[in-house]
Amino acid sequence: MSSVSSGSSASDPADQTWDDWTEEAVPTQSLFSTQTFATPLEALKHDKDVYGVDLVLLASTLGKYFFERIRLINYIRATKPEPKTFARLDRNAAWLQDDAYLKPVLEDDALLQLDFENLSLSSSTPSASAPAASTSEDQDLVSLLRAQLADSNQALEQLKKLYQSRANSGPLDTEVVESVQADKTVVDKEGAGDKGKERDDDSHYFESYAYNEIHEIMLKDKIRTDAYRDFILSNPAIFKDAVVLDVGCGSGILSMFAARCGAKKVYAVDASNVAFKAERNIKENGLDGIITVVKGKVEQIDIPEKVDVIVSEWMGYFLLYECMLDSVLVAKERFMRPGGLMVPSQTSIMLSLFAGESLVKDRITFWENVYGFKMPAMAEEIYDDALIDVVNAGDVVSNEVSLIDIVTGTVTVPELSFTTPFSLTATTKTKVHAFLGHFDTFFTTSGSLVSPVPPHKLSSTEVFFTTGPAGTPTHWKQTVFLLRKPIEVEVGTEVSGVFKCSKNPDNSRELVVEVTWTVGGKEEAQVWKVR
Repeated sequence: MSSVSSGSSASDPADQTWDDWTEEAVPTQSLFSTQTFATPLEALKHDKDVYGVDLVLLASTLGKYFFERIRLINYIRATKPEPKTFARLDRNAAWLQDDAYLKPVLEDDALLQLDFENLSLSSSTPSASAPAASTSEDQDLVSLLRAQLADSNQALEQLKKLYQSRANSGPLDTEVVESVQADKTVVDKEGAGDKGKERDDDSHYFESYAYNEIHEIMLKDKIRTDAYRDFILSNPAIFKDAVVLDVGCGSGILSMFAARCGAKKVYAVDASNVAFKAERNIKENGLDGIITVVKGKVEQIDIPEKVDVIVSEWMGYFLLYECMLDSVLVAKERFMRPGGLMVPSQTSIMLSLFAGESLVKDRITFWENVYGFKMPAMAEEIYDDALIDVVNAGDVVSNEVSLIDIVTGTVTVPELSFTTPFSLTATTKTKVHAFLGHFDTFFTTSGSLVSPVPPHKLSSTEVFFTTGPAGTPTHWKQTVFLLRKPIEVEVGTEVSGVFKCSKNPDNSRELVVEVTWTVGGKEEAQVWKVR
């Protein structure tokens, strides 16, 4: 079903660039006539030139709503509307929500089957009769189409999964079932944990970062983004003429900070389709001569030189959720020169006791009377998963202790699963309903260990931020481990125990937390998942 192929089957995919891909001849019918063209792009160009309908532009107005794009193509083919009615797209049109238009109108419709992720719109060997794109406007259009087609490819994969899911749950139109059979082996790999089937913990993770919303949230988190900006721009001695690797570049913001500070070369790597958008963002700001975007997993790609600095915003809920640091450490081993700097240089996971009576009322007691009805079943599993929420700093009722200090320049992947003894001392008489976790982050010029206990000894060009409840709220919030059996404490009561954190064996992007603790000689234990 692929509409693109590698220029050389013997070459290493990691060494290929966008221009190494050429479009195969896949007969494609116009949306508005029966005329057939050699490739999908020729058909799209014909429809734009002859009928004035720019399908790529229309699809772009649908944003991340990929099913609507499928409906758009099938609606046009099924109803044969006047082209002039598509001068603009009515986002409220009923057919955009009609599942009848999820069914392909044409068998093997090339517009639905494009391998959008790898498609290149520029030919590495243009024909003599076709003038090469030479203007900035032409190149911008190429970048736009790459991004939109990558989104559409992802939409097609989601559609296949939907069809397969419906096929497995009940009768489905024969044509629909047959339309996904060619990709059945791909769909089958999605069943994590099924015997004899390959488990894939990464696909959903990378897909989730392909859309704007998550990047908007992160960019608007000023504590997060300002910390990276301030450290990078305050340290030209580190970044000027440096070679920098940005792992998980997202929108490209950290790469652009590095380039602005004088980096000689920046490699911006991301495995999700947001890489296409990063490429356009970078070009829009005139930094494409410094920054090279590389789409792929950092474990699999190659870059042509060692780097002086690795910058990455890898932190997840409770610091280690999503386990992206594993990939950053692989990048360090593969690409960083001896003595290079990791940014950030240190993170520390902090633990405290949390009263949280209002949180219990909101999340648990609420189910005892919902419009006069008891709903205990709704609260049964609330103790199994850690809660991610912004909590009241006044509900912290003990000192804070560090469970692990991660110095990114020296830590190894096995050390990210840890078991740590702890001792917390209550500061007030109350009922403790939870352990509370957050993390602190340090950006230092030396990369050496900083004491996690304030006051932190940092220079004027070094940066610190906390995700704790006493600080300005961030998108990471705090992590609440609710206790099935609350702890009664007095001032000075010691709660001591062991905190164990490891990857979830059912999904390596998630965490399993096990805590045993003792109060007054009585031992308790509980397990949570962070997911």
